[in-house]
Amino acid sequence: MTEREVAALVEPLVRSLAFPSTEEAIRTLVRDYILRQIRHYRRRLATLEKRHGMSFDKFSAYLKERSALLSNGYLDPEQKQRVAQAVMAEEEDWLDWKIARDFLESWLGLKAEASL
Repeated sequence: MTEREVAALVEPLVRSLAFPSTEEAIRTLVRDYILRQIRHYRRRLATLEKRHGMSFDKFSAYLKERSALLSNGYLDPEQKQRVAQAVMAEEEDWLDWKIARDFLESWLGLKAEASL
């Protein structure tokens, strides 16, 4: 997208006096979008932390211990199947959690880079 195309996108906002200038419109819209993404990922992290009652690092250690149960030979086949299913669901949460942390870090970096 060219600079001219970007200006054309925000021109109605400037014309309607929602923003004093094209630059201010773009700056505000970008800032708001970045801050909205940061709030989204912080909420996602808080939801996962509340669901599991622990931090990501503690959950990672917990999941490692749970996975070790599957290979230690102490579980009968039925127990092993139940634990395996639970671990699979927990691993999905772990991956969602990891992705949310990575995206939050990225958006925070963009916020700093954009001096917001």
